[in-house]
Amino acid sequence: MAKKKTGKSRFFWGFCLLLYSLLMLWLLFGQRWGTSVYRQELAENINLIPFATLGRYWQLLQGGDGGLVRHAFINLAGNVVMFIPLGALLPAVYSRLRGFFQTFFFSAMLIATVEALQYATLLGTCDIDDLILNLAGVILGYILYRCTRQ
Repeated sequence: MAKKKTGKSRFFWGFCLLLYSLLMLWLLFGQRWGTSVYRQELAENINLIPFATLGRYWQLLQGGDGGLVRHAFINLAGNVVMFIPLGALLPAVYSRLRGFFQTFFFSAMLIATVEALQYATLLGTCDIDDLILNLAGVILGYILYRCTRQ
């Protein structure tokens, strides 16, 4: 039988979600704010073809030079790892998001919104492969949540 969340526990996980959200906002938008050269480079930077970017990074991982391999690995792993907390924190804080499909759907809509905002504001790259990798992280986080829930 699952333990009922106490007010302190829910507050703690809610606070963790708030800190995580602020960090993600900075990582996704804040660190690039005001860089006009970057904005010019991103004016037409959008990928709506699934697995196109993943394929390029995979090729780099198999035979690129050291710097490019590092960049590819950080991009691939980072897009997964950064969203593991979202998959674990959402169901821990919000009872309506405790089911897998509810967490998955909410996360997909949130991530798609972030990708659209990155494109609209030119403060990031809008890439369908980011959505795929981010959702993989959400799924891992949700599995972690379910495994640790007693």
